Amino acid sequence: MFYSPSEAFNAYLSIPERMPKNVPVEKCQTINNITDIVDDIDVFLFDAYGVLNVGGTAIDGAKQQIDKLRQAGKVVMVVTNAATQNKQQLFDKFVRLGFDFSDQEIVNSREVLLKYMDLHSNSRLGVITLPEFRLDIQRPCLYPEDQEFWQAEEFLFLSGQAWNESLQQRFITELNHNPRRVWVGNSDLIAPLEDGVSQEPGSFTLTLPKELYPNVRCFGKPYAPIFEEALSRIKQSYAEVNPQRIAMIGDTLHTDILGGNAMGFKTVLVTQHGFLRGLDVAEHIAKSQITPHYQLASI
Repeated sequence: MFYSPSEAFNAYLSIPERMPKNVPVEKCQTINNITDIVDDIDVFLFDAYGVLNVGGTAIDGAKQQIDKLRQAGKVVMVVTNAATQNKQQLFDKFVRLGFDFSDQEIVNSREVLLKYMDLHSNSRLGVITLPEFRLDIQRPCLYPEDQEFWQAEEFLFLSGQAWNESLQQRFITELNHNPRRVWVGNSDLIAPLEDGVSQEPGSFTLTLPKELYPNVRCFGKPYAPIFEEALSRIKQSYAEVNPQRIAMIGDTLHTDILGGNAMGFKTVLVTQHGFLRGLDVAEHIAKSQITPHYQLASI
């Protein structure tokens, strides 16, 4: 488990082979507002935590900036690694935060992962999530509180809040004894909250021992499927867009920026509210060698 962004950052540095290939960016330009690049970008893909909200609180001015981009005729979408909630629950959350994103404008890693899984199999799926966020699928599911949970044929990791160190050690023991596929709905290690951080599924799965990792299937940023889903929706609703006129805006170098750069997008690092809040941004860029095209304090 990781108790600070610095711990999580060092963990990311230790597993470069488990991440997309880093695409070098020559320089990073500092901007004041996201609207400063409105002439160069047609599609704005926003991370949620650390960019639009911190925990259950919307970031001041974020809604107004989204409105300005819409008024300028730009396409605006949310691309989030949130996997605990289903699509309707996530939609309702953004409404409570004061945003007006449509269903099609919200791309979350949970729904992308479920497109890749065999939901009609009769084999049992061990689902790691909170009771109030259980899956509604045809496939038989087992949950951590179920007696037969460890006998599942595959595992699906959706929520770090449903896990702890004791269960993690049992997890590793069970996988060593009987290797099975592990689907990961959220590849983040942590997420920024109003006070501290939350443990996300990636903290328990991206860091599994080397011999177990080949059975892990990660979804969400920085991996391609979630970006490909966003591109598919853009194409359906609008038209083909040059990747260089798409911007991925996020707070984390190893998810938003690494993933966006790998897709050929422009990338924008937000530094004031999320992963890098209070840290030396230039130092972290240098250590990771992951460079955004732009950086700003808040959108």
